[in-house]
Amino acid sequence: MRSLLCATFLLLIMACSQQSVQIQYYQFPYPEVLPKVEVASQPERVLVLEGIQLAPFLQQRGIAFQQSPTELNVARQHLWADDLATQLSRHLLLNLDAQARGWQLQKQADKTAVQLHIQLDRMVGTTDGYALLSGEYRLSRQQHSHRQRFLIQQPMQSDGYPALVQAMAEGWQQLSHDIARQLETF
Repeated sequence: MRSLLCATFLLLIMACSQQSVQIQYYQFPYPEVLPKVEVASQPERVLVLEGIQLAPFLQQRGIAFQQSPTELNVARQHLWADDLATQLSRHLLLNLDAQARGWQLQKQADKTAVQLHIQLDRMVGTTDGYALLSGEYRLSRQQHSHRQRFLIQQPMQSDGYPALVQAMAEGWQQLSHDIARQLETF
C-alpha cells in the first residue's frame, strides 16, 4: 500500500512538472493599402531602403516590455513569427509605396536614388499602456543628408500582447507616414 501511495505521488509530481508552456507567435497585421495610382507624366523618384538597424535586445525573437525606466523584459512565450527587421522592412515598404506618391521603391541604389536608413533603439510595451518606438532615420542622396530622431507613443486599445503588437504596427505606420512627408521636402 505504501509503495502504491509513493508511486501515485511520484506520478502526480511528474504530471505537474511536465505542463506544456503555450508559445504564442505574433506578426504585424498587413496594412490595408490602396493600389498606387501612377502618373505617367511625372518622372519617378527612386527610394532605396538601405536597412533597419535594431538595438541588440530587439534582435531576439521575444517581444520586449519595459517594466520601469531601467528594467526591460524580453518575453520567452510571446515571440515574433519571423525576423523583426525583415517584418519591419516589409511593412515599411508597403506603407511607403502607398503613401509616397511619385516614388519608386528599389532594392539597389543608383547615384540619383534617395537612401533611407533606420536605427530603431526601442520598440517596447510600457506599463502605462503604450507601445513606444524610438530611434532615428536618415535620408541621403549624394552630398545631401537629413537625420530625424523620432519618439512615437501609441496607446494600446486593450491589455495583452495582441493589443501591444497592434499598437506597435500603428506606431510603425505613423513613422512611415512621417518619412513619406519628409520625402516630399527632401
